[in-house]
Amino acid sequence: MIASLVAAVVLLGAFVIIESRSKHALLPLRIFRNRSRSGANLILLCIGTAMFGLFFFLTIFVQTVWGYSALKSGIAYLPMVGAIMAMAGVSAGLVGRIGARPILIFGTIVSAAGMFWLSRISADSSYAGGLLGPMLVTGVGLGSLFMPLFLVALSKVDEQDTGVASSLVNTGQQVGGSIGLAILGTIAWTVFANHLRSSVAAAREVAAKAAAAGHAVAPSPHQMAALQKTIANHALATGFSRGFEVSAGIMALALIITLIMIRVTKRDLEGVNPPGMG
Repeated sequence: MIASLVAAVVLLGAFVIIESRSKHALLPLRIFRNRSRSGANLILLCIGTAMFGLFFFLTIFVQTVWGYSALKSGIAYLPMVGAIMAMAGVSAGLVGRIGARPILIFGTIVSAAGMFWLSRISADSSYAGGLLGPMLVTGVGLGSLFMPLFLVALSKVDEQDTGVASSLVNTGQQVGGSIGLAILGTIAWTVFANHLRSSVAAAREVAAKAAAAGHAVAPSPHQMAALQKTIANHALATGFSRGFEVSAGIMALALIITLIMIRVTKRDLEGVNPPGMG
């Protein structure tokens, strides 16, 4: 992961140098001079980083650990999708009344709380007790963010830069998704491997002590398979839990960016039409 991040930083630096010297830049750097717009794009990057990784690993979790089918996994996400859609409509109505900043503060706090709650999920959790609540809270938070962010990202944009500003809205989420899969994947699978290794070592130690005491009983193949699956499931739950904690931390970073960088007013957002979500 470190090598990938270093490579990404080098490529980004080269891109900035090339674009800053180009007369017809693909991405004019002047578009980032507006602090609120830059903040909105950074928050969208954070959302992509946290959300894409969350969906990816949560899908693996429910299918591998809980044995959900692909269809059942999709149905399980419907309450979260409904919460996102409902709050997107609510935030669209509120942004003209109270402005974007209060909604963004609310959305980032709730999203971070929902993702942290989701990190408490375990192999023994149930859908109603361990997944539904965190998904609804996360959906409420995320749904509150999209419309205000789109409006802020497109406010006070010069006419010649409207296409670039609009494309950045979706590009930031896609780039964030790639970063999220890399970072969360590295953390989750590293924790999974370490936990699996320590659990297997502990099981072997218990078996060795039982054999030394003359109490060893050879498990049947079925018992051995069940034990291996239990250990693997708990290791997966532990690894993914750490990944969800990182997602919560990323949304906490989005909150900090909101507090520091977003200064747009209600008047700045008048007449701005957000692009479709890609």
